[in-house]
Amino acid sequence: MKIKKLEVSSIQEAIEILEREYGENAVILSSRVVKKRRLGFLPIFSKKMLEVTIGIKEEEDFRKEVERERELLREIESLKRIVSELVSNGEGKAQAHQKDEQYSSRVRRVFEKMVLKSVNREIAEKLVEDACGYDLDNRVYDFKDEPFRSIRESFEKNIKIEEGFLENPPRVVALVGPTGVGKTTTIAKLAHLLKKHTKRIGIITLDAFRVGAYEQLRKYAEVLGVPFKSAETPKDFGEKLLSMGDLDVVLVDTAGRSHYDVVRLKELEAFFKVSEISTYLTIAANLSELVMYEAIMQFGAFSIKGLIFTKLDETPCPGSIINVAYRTQYPILCFTTGQILPDDIVMANYDYLVRLILEDEDENRPAVELTLS
Repeated sequence: MKIKKLEVSSIQEAIEILEREYGENAVILSSRVVKKRRLGFLPIFSKKMLEVTIGIKEEEDFRKEVERERELLREIESLKRIVSELVSNGEGKAQAHQKDEQYSSRVRRVFEKMVLKSVNREIAEKLVEDACGYDLDNRVYDFKDEPFRSIRESFEKNIKIEEGFLENPPRVVALVGPTGVGKTTTIAKLAHLLKKHTKRIGIITLDAFRVGAYEQLRKYAEVLGVPFKSAETPKDFGEKLLSMGDLDVVLVDTAGRSHYDVVRLKELEAFFKVSEISTYLTIAANLSELVMYEAIMQFGAFSIKGLIFTKLDETPCPGSIINVAYRTQYPILCFTTGQILPDDIVMANYDYLVRLILEDEDENRPAVELTLS
C-alpha cells in the first residue's frame, strides 16, 4: 500500500479528490490541522489547512484481499452446508417413509443399517440408489446383485481409495493432523508394511517436543533396521532429506497441532516448502464429524493427497468416514484399528469399507454371506 498526503480545506474536499483520482483504491488513514504560511515567515499571514493521509492500495493488495475473502466465503459456505445436512439428518422421516415404499424390503434394511452406523441419510440414499435397478415384476427398486456386491459396486462409484501405495509409494510421505490422533504409531505401521514390500525406507521426525514419541519411533526404526533422523528447522529438514536420497521412500512424522492454531500450522508449512511432499491428513474416527471437517479445512493448506482414519476400534458408528470421504472426494489410504504394532492397520479396500458399514460387530460370517432379505 502506498502512502500519500493531501493538503485540503476540508474532509469533503479530500473525499472528492479520492473518488475522482483513485476511486475505491484509496482510503483515508488519518487527518490533522496544520498552518501554512503564505508570505515568508510572518505567522500573521498563515492559513489553517487540513493534512489528510491516504493509503492507496496496489493491485497485488487487491488480489490477495479478494483471494482471502473468496477463501473465507468458500469455507463459510462449506461449513453452513455441512451443518445444515447434519441438523437435517434426522428430519423428514415422513417423506422418507413414502419414498421407502419404492424399494424392496432388503434394500430398506440395508439403508436403515447405514443410517444406524451414522451414514448421512442423503448419502445413504445415494449409495443405495446406485446399487439398485428396477424390478419390473415386483415394481420396486432392488439390488442388482447380492447386497454386499451391489453396495460394493456403489462404493466404487462414489468413494475414492488410494490403491497401489505399497507397491508404488510417493518419494516423501508426511502425516499431518490434530494432536493425539495416532500419527506416530501409524508411521511405524506403514514403515513395517513398506519394508515387507521390499522398499528401502527412512524415517524423519519433526516432532522434537514429545520425548516419548521420539523415543518410540527411534526404537521402532532400530528394530526395522531403517535410518532415523530428526529435524528442527526447515533447512535441517531439507538436508536430512538429501542425505536419504538413495532410499525409495521417506516417512515424515509431524508434531500434532490443533487445527485452530494458525501460527503453528504456518510454522509447519515452512518445512513442507523444502521438497515435494505427499501429505496425508490423519483423523481419528471417534472425532465428531464437524471436527473432522474443521481439521480438513485448516490442514487443507498442505495440499492433502489422501486421508488416514485411525482408532476405528474406538467408535461403534463409523459412518462419518463414509460421509467425509464422499463429500470431500479425498481418497482413503488406510485405517488403523488399535495400538498393536505392527498389526492393527488395514490398507483401504472396498470390501473392508462395505463390511465396516454393513456388518455388526458380532458378525463373523464371510462378507459374501451378508444377505438382508
